[in-house]
Amino acid sequence: MALQDSVGDLLCLIVDLNPVSWARSAQPSAETNDALSLEQALDQTLVFCNAHLALRHENELAVFAAGPGRSRQLFSSQLTPTTSSSSTPSTSTPANDSNTYQQFRIVDEHLKAGVKEMMAHVPDEPDGGSNLVGALSMALCHINRLSTTDPLSASSAASAIRRPKPRIVVISVTQDSSAQYVPIMNCIFTAQKNNIQIDVCKVFGPDAVFLQQACHLTSGSYYKLARRAGLLQYLMMAFLPGPAAHRHLNQPRQEQVDLRAACFCHRKIVDIGYVCSVCLSIFCSPLPVCSTCRTKFPMSTLKRLGFGARPPGAAGGAGLPRPKKRKVASATPGGASPAASPAPAAA
Repeated sequence: MALQDSVGDLLCLIVDLNPVSWARSAQPSAETNDALSLEQALDQTLVFCNAHLALRHENELAVFAAGPGRSRQLFSSQLTPTTSSSSTPSTSTPANDSNTYQQFRIVDEHLKAGVKEMMAHVPDEPDGGSNLVGALSMALCHINRLSTTDPLSASSAASAIRRPKPRIVVISVTQDSSAQYVPIMNCIFTAQKNNIQIDVCKVFGPDAVFLQQACHLTSGSYYKLARRAGLLQYLMMAFLPGPAAHRHLNQPRQEQVDLRAACFCHRKIVDIGYVCSVCLSIFCSPLPVCSTCRTKFPMSTLKRLGFGARPPGAAGGAGLPRPKKRKVASATPGGASPAASPAPAAA
C-alpha cells in the first residue's frame, strides 16, 4: 500500500505559442472587455506547473512548446538537474535565491528562456497553424522513454510499479489544421492504447475538432474558457487533479463531440465521406482507384454512388428534361402527307 501511495503523476504540458492567435487574444472583446496576452498566460502557466510539483514530491513535469512549423521541449524534471544552478539559462542574485524555492526557480528560468528562444525563430509571416503534432509526438516519446525499464535490471519490476502515471494537458489558441489529420489521429490512438489521458484547455478561437476527439477517445476533459483572464483559476480547478482524482471529482465534460474527419485527397473536413474498404482512407468523392493503397473499385459500386454522373443543371445533364424528337412525315405522290389525308367516312 505504501508503494502505491508513492507513485506520482507525470504532467506533460503542451503550450501553443502561435503569435498571431495570442495577439488576437490580447485585444479586449467589445462585450466583456476580456483579454489575455501571451505574457500573462505564461505567468499563470508557471504557477500551474509549480503547483503540480508542490502537490507531491513524486510528481514530475515536462513542458513542450508548439509554434508555427516548429516544436521543442522546454523543460523536464527528469532531464534537468535541480541540485545546482550552474545549468540554468540565466543567473540570479543570492538574495533572490534565498526567497525562492530552488525547483520553482529552475522551472521558471527554463520555461522563460525556452519561450524566448522559440519566439526568436518565428518567421516574419507565420501561417495560421501550430505544429501541435510534433509536440504531441515528443510528449508521447518522452512518456515512453520514462516508462521503459531495463528487463535485465534486478529492480525492473519494482521500478515498473513506481512509474508515474502520465497525462497530457494542451493549452490551445489555434484552430485545427486539416492537413495534420492523419498524424494527429495516430497520436490520439497511441495515447488511447497506452491509457494516456489528454486534456485540452481552449483559451481562444473556435473549437478544435481533432482535440475534441482526442479528449473523447482518451476519457479526458475538453474545456473552452468563458473568460480568458481567469486562465489560472481554470487550470487549478479543472486540470490540476491527476488521473486518480478524476474518478472522484465532477470534471467538465463535453456535451457534444464533433466526430467529423478530414478527407485524404483535399485535406478538408467533410460531413459525408467515402471510405476505402482496404486501407480505410477517407475521400470526399468516390474514386475509381484508392490513392493510398491503389485498390481498384468495381464500376457497379461507383455508379451506385454517383460516380460519373453530371451535376443537375449542367448542359445535357440529368437535371434538364430531354427535348422530344419530332417525327418527319414522308411525302406521297399526290403531294399530301399521310398525316394530312382525310379519314374515311363512316358508313
